[in-house]
Amino acid sequence: MVTLKELFKTKNHPVITRLIINNILYSSGWALINPIFALYVINYITLATPQTVGICYALYWFIKGVLQLYVSHYLDHIDGETDDYLALLSGQFINILVPLALLISKTPLELYLIFTLYGIADALAYPSWNSIFTRYINPKKVSFEWSLNGTGVNLGSAIAILASSILLLVLGFKAVLLLVALAQFGAFLAVFSLRKHFLHKKKIIPEYYIPFRV
Repeated sequence: MVTLKELFKTKNHPVITRLIINNILYSSGWALINPIFALYVINYITLATPQTVGICYALYWFIKGVLQLYVSHYLDHIDGETDDYLALLSGQFINILVPLALLISKTPLELYLIFTLYGIADALAYPSWNSIFTRYINPKKVSFEWSLNGTGVNLGSAIAILASSILLLVLGFKAVLLLVALAQFGAFLAVFSLRKHFLHKKKIIPEYYIPFRV
């Protein structure tokens, strides 16, 4: 049987490590509020109904689902990686603003606008994150590094979901939203710390870099 020490014997590329940290913080942050978001809407948003929550998430998924096709198409046709990095950084920055905007929202219309912004943020972040992760993944550890990312997100989200129910009782909704924003800020810093790998004149290619050029 493979031991835990053997699984982590080979170090990941720093880009992969920080992208995983970014994804864990991003997903765990939103996991703090998603399970209790309907309660927040019903209690704090004027004239809100359960349908209001459904419209919010429908807007998010529709906008993200459609827009990310155009974003990914654009990124694929630009040489270099600066565009991928800036798209990821921009999407993550907008994600900091979303929970802060939710803090001051008062009406369903404001929620719809915020979730539209949320969809745009993830339409920028998801294709670029996947693109960079795929290029820097170790070809000898493809399944493991993808699974490491998935496990980190799963465990982080599980802990955050459990914590959210406790934090809601102790601190209230607004404090939970502030923690979501703080997690998104941490995710942004994880991406920002990679700037030296992407914002330079001469591209530095890792040993197992996969360019994916047609």
